Amino acid sequence: MKGLKRELKLFLLAGVSSLILSALLFLVLVVVLVMNSSDLPDIERIEAFKPPQATTLYDRHGKVIYQFYEERREYVPLSRISPNVRKAFIALEDKRFYKHWGVDLKRTLKALLVNLVSLKVRQGGSTITQQLARNMFLTHERTLKRKLQELALALKLESTFTKDEILERYLNQIYFGEGVYGVQSAAKFYFGKEAKDLDVNESALLAGIPKNPSRFSPYRHPEQADKRRKIVLWRMYKEGYLTKREYDSLKNTPVKLQPRPKTTFGGDAPYFAELVRQYIIEKYGENFLYRGGGKIYTTLDLELQRMAIGVVRTSLNNYEKKWKRFLKPTYSEYKEGKPKYLQAALIALDTIGGILAYVGGRDFQHSQFDRVRLAKRQPGSAFKIFVYTAAFSRGWSPGDTIRDEPVEFMDDMGRLWTPRNYDNKYEGLITLRRALALSKNVPAVKLTMDVGPWYVSDIARKMGITTPVPPFPSMALGGIEVTLWDMARAVSTLMNSGRRPNVYFIRKVEDAFGNVLEENDPVLVQVLDPNVARMTTYALTYVICCGTASNARLYGWRNEVIQGAGKTGTTDNYRDTWFVGFSPYMATAVWVGYDSLRVIFPGATGSELAVPIWAKFMAQAHKDLKPRRFSLEGPFEYATLCKESLLLARPSCPEKTTELFWAGKVPQDSCPIHTSDYTPLGE
Repeated sequence: MKGLKRELKLFLLAGVSSLILSALLFLVLVVVLVMNSSDLPDIERIEAFKPPQATTLYDRHGKVIYQFYEERREYVPLSRISPNVRKAFIALEDKRFYKHWGVDLKRTLKALLVNLVSLKVRQGGSTITQQLARNMFLTHERTLKRKLQELALALKLESTFTKDEILERYLNQIYFGEGVYGVQSAAKFYFGKEAKDLDVNESALLAGIPKNPSRFSPYRHPEQADKRRKIVLWRMYKEGYLTKREYDSLKNTPVKLQPRPKTTFGGDAPYFAELVRQYIIEKYGENFLYRGGGKIYTTLDLELQRMAIGVVRTSLNNYEKKWKRFLKPTYSEYKEGKPKYLQAALIALDTIGGILAYVGGRDFQHSQFDRVRLAKRQPGSAFKIFVYTAAFSRGWSPGDTIRDEPVEFMDDMGRLWTPRNYDNKYEGLITLRRALALSKNVPAVKLTMDVGPWYVSDIARKMGITTPVPPFPSMALGGIEVTLWDMARAVSTLMNSGRRPNVYFIRKVEDAFGNVLEENDPVLVQVLDPNVARMTTYALTYVICCGTASNARLYGWRNEVIQGAGKTGTTDNYRDTWFVGFSPYMATAVWVGYDSLRVIFPGATGSELAVPIWAKFMAQAHKDLKPRRFSLEGPFEYATLCKESLLLARPSCPEKTTELFWAGKVPQDSCPIHTSDYTPLGE
């Protein structure tokens, strides 16, 4: 009997103690609310709180190129989060989440006793609401003051939001390692899928990460992450979310991760991403870019971009092997500092000026200098595009003839200047079409003098060259400085029958709520007579067909299927090599050289270095496109000429060529060499 009374007293004492402690805890919470409210956000600020979200960069087909973020996060409503995720987190973090009012008294009491005994914060006992409060507005320091603030703020959150709203904010707020915040971004990062599609095992793995994102990273510590996953599954089973059979099956089923995503800046388009970054910051500010959760829809084609990067890198690696005694140092020998190895740049535009592919250099990690937009280099013979366009606009025709022979000019200083052909070979009488195809220097200089250097300079500016173009005779040989960006725009003007495009790269910008902030349409301005542009295009097709770029066929370009046009460029000092060309579908400009202006190697040409890159990329880019040729509608007339006399061919002429003229400008005289009684030698 005495023993029973003793047990009853102990039971009553324990109950009273529990009530006293609960009352004390309640008083503490009241004091917390009174003492800490002034340091905590008010209801309006809590309701308005939006966590930083990543701004996503998309290509023209809606594929993700890259995300700009302070915290990589994509906010989604609870309806777009799998129920498996909700169950996993509640089972692990807060099994009475839907029953308490922001604070779990039992867990808090236990943590309080442990902390009082140790005189420091050892256990948190935080509910999901408390964790959200901490992540939203508080630090992660383990102090009593911060803990009290957390309790007070949790009560405010519970009075402001529903349970589902709290859970939604929590699942979008938490950190999953690797710079990833929120369950939607985590699902994409680790599994390549949406949060709504996560299965039980994937949800359990994710739920286990936030406690220690580094230790439980499935990429860095897969064994620890897997142990943690099994703990979560056990909790889900204990809380009734899984049957015993489901638990036993799932714990022995490994989770399949996707390959670790690239985390380098810009992904496969770093120079393009930097171009976008600068534009967005200037127009909308850093807060929008890194925290705003916006969407930037661009003109880039991610598939073509990957082709371009692959072709550039593979080609340059091959060049270093082929000309290893000249190209030193190589890419593989890179050391910290300004890269000294051979560089290349490429830009591809669609028919309305949208950027399809953009390679600003060989390796963005080594050098962020954009060689497409910022590098000013001499174009060499690629500048002849403007000389011949000017000549055609002044009445010359591709079939007209000019003397290809040494000539002297007097410069402005009274000095004699003697331009020479690249190979020091001269053909005498030659058609303009052939002179352009073979990149003859002397005919180009003569044409410049005939139409006027000022006129050539004006044509270059109209077609898109923005750098200074001094009107000197030597301009015909490309002794000025231009950018690859401008050269691509210039040939796009020809591709568009004389309409110069405004090169653009952003189609639309939206904020996190889907509001359209900016939408860009292509802008093309007619700057050339369409017939002049078509005539120049016609002449440039022969550069690829049978001129300095005829080796394009060796690298996959089939000119007989989809017609191409363009111009090689090589500087006299072998420092810059170019190919600027286009098809009816797109324009692509390529430059190869050193940043330091050093000689690439003696005899290096655009044909050897730039054409292969252009041809390989264009061949891949056009592999699924329909055959197409350039339109040659206009006031044109064809004539068959004798190849020797370059006058109207007679039936007896042994070799003939078909040439294009402006209507009414066809030669009137017939060949004086091969008359009717002419007998070819040897017959």
